Order: sequence, then C-alpha cells, then structure tokens
Amino acid sequence: MTKIERLSDNVYVFTSDRYAQVTAGVVLTPDGAIVIDTLPYEDETRDMREFIERKLGSVVRYVVNTHHHADHVFGTWIFGGAHVVAHALCAELLHTRTREGLKRAQQDSPDMAKVHIVLPQVTFRTSQFRLTLGGKTLILTHSPGHSPDLVTVLVNEDRVLFASDTVMSIPVIAGTGGSLKNLLGSLQDVVLTDVEMLVQGHGDVILRGEIRDSVRGQIRYLQTIDAHVRRTLKRRLSKETLANYLLAATNLVKVQMGGLAENLHQTNVNALYDQLRRSVRPYPSTHRGRGRPQWQNPECASRWLQSGPAPCAKQRGLHRSPLLERRNARSCSRRQRANRLNPKKNFARPTKS
Repeated sequence: MTKIERLSDNVYVFTSDRYAQVTAGVVLTPDGAIVIDTLPYEDETRDMREFIERKLGSVVRYVVNTHHHADHVFGTWIFGGAHVVAHALCAELLHTRTREGLKRAQQDSPDMAKVHIVLPQVTFRTSQFRLTLGGKTLILTHSPGHSPDLVTVLVNEDRVLFASDTVMSIPVIAGTGGSLKNLLGSLQDVVLTDVEMLVQGHGDVILRGEIRDSVRGQIRYLQTIDAHVRRTLKRRLSKETLANYLLAATNLVKVQMGGLAENLHQTNVNALYDQLRRSVRPYPSTHRGRGRPQWQNPECASRWLQSGPAPCAKQRGLHRSPLLERRNARSCSRRQRANRLNPKKNFARPTKS
C-alpha cells in the first residue's frame, strides 16, 4: 500500500512500497492541485488521484515532471486534462529515450499496454521557472547531475523542497547523461537552500535539522568514490577489482532502498570508471622485462586500493628510470664530443682542487 505523509496543511508526499521508495508529491490550492512526479505503477498513481479527488475534494491542474526517468513519469497519463510542466530538455528526452524504453517495457509486460508518454505542454530553458496557482508559488530550479534535465521544486510558502533524484539515500550518477561534477554542484545548491523539509526522490523525508548533514554526507560519498576510482585507474587496475569496493567502505549511512543500495553503489563506481578511463593518466610504468609493476599485479590490488595517497617518485622507482639513464648518457656524450672538437676549451665539469 502506498505510504501517505502530510508535511503541512497543503503538502502531501506519496511513497511507493513496491519499487525503491519512489516519492511523488501533491500541493493543494483553492484553485486545484499540483502533482509533482508520479509513482511507478498504474495502481499506485490511481490511488494518488483517488486521494486527491475524494479525500481532498480537488482536481489536478498541473503535473510537474522533474525528469524523464520512467519511475517518475509513467503515471502522468492518468491525470488527463492536467497541464504537464517540465524542462525543455525533459520534453526532448521523453520523446526519445523514455518512449523507446516504454516500448521495450510493454513487450516484456503486457500490463503496461495502456501506458503512454504525455509530452509537456509548458516548458522552459531558464535556470528557474515559477508556477503559480491559487496563492501557491512553486519554484522549479534546473538541477542537472543525476540527469541533465532534472529540476527541483520548492513550495515557496511552505518551504518544502522536492529535490527529486538530486537527493537520494544513495546518490546515483549512472545512466546516460549523468555527471558527477554537475551533481556535486547541484547538491551544494541544495545545502545553501533554506527549507523546512526536503523530499528525496527515493527514501524518507528529511527534516530541517538533518538536511545539511545528510546532503553533505552524500557529497562526501561522491567525492570518496571518485577518488577511489581515480586511484584504480592510475594504478592500471581492471574494472573487475571494483567489485571488492563495497558500500560500507565509503562510510555512507547504509540505507536499504528496497535492497538496491549495494547494487546502485556498484553501478556508480562502474559508471565512473567508464567516464574517467580516458581522462585519468596512469602512473608511468617501470616495467623492464621483470614482470609488471606491483600496482599492476591483481594479487596486490586490494592492498594498493586501501593504501591511501599515491606512492612518491622514489617508491615507484622513477629515480631508476631507463629514460633518465639514457638522458644522462647523452649529456655525457655531448660533453666528450665537444672536448674533442675544441681542445683549447675545457667543456668538462670543473673538479675540486
């Protein structure tokens, strides 16, 4: 059964108990209701509509799609007659990626035959957009990172922030268009926003006194896995070694999320590995025919990954580099040749008397 929470007199949160604790919201006004995202399954979203119409005695005027991912938009079609609001990039991705994903899902599950994509009628490309209805103002802010089209929704009068998937029990950057840099910037913006309550895209509602610590913990998690993946690439370790890097090693408070937390963590580190492998330069190799350097040896992978800072040049053997030896030899040859050609001039290095 869908979990319903009342955050204020006019703001409600619905949480799915069937898939990853997905959240959706309702803002009630005298002129109608505004729905923020929908739930993954048809019956859950129909329960939302029934609650709005029967319990609250209202009708849905607007549906805000925070981003194009299926678990947040597949129920939009149930609110027929409502105007759909989203970022312009969301409209483009709904028409391409989400529509293609729906076709594949319908082939696997006949129960989704009725589902269809509803494209937004109201779009914007600016960093912020204000939606006003019945004395309530919703501030939609572009917040890329988890997805390039994602927006957060602030109910201005109640100071309730629907952060969508920008803030989750475990941040996710995997998937097409995900960006660690953008997500870190968006999370910093959330920290600076003064709100009373924060609704995550997946998970429980965060209260005022816990918001900053919780979001900063997610920032530290992202920075930790970024540093770990970079060390892995610098030491020329394979992607398979990341399977030993568990969520517990990041010091992030473990959250179940329907049992998906560990899977999401592994998806994150694998996605980061693929994104960074072309930009991170590995340590210079000291291979001289006697086997691979120690940090390339899979047997030493675990010890190297937990060793912290990178080894210094002397530890890596760069003071014995063959390149450096050849360079010194060439310098010596040039001095000897110069002495032979100009015997009157002494090009040799002066000796101590």
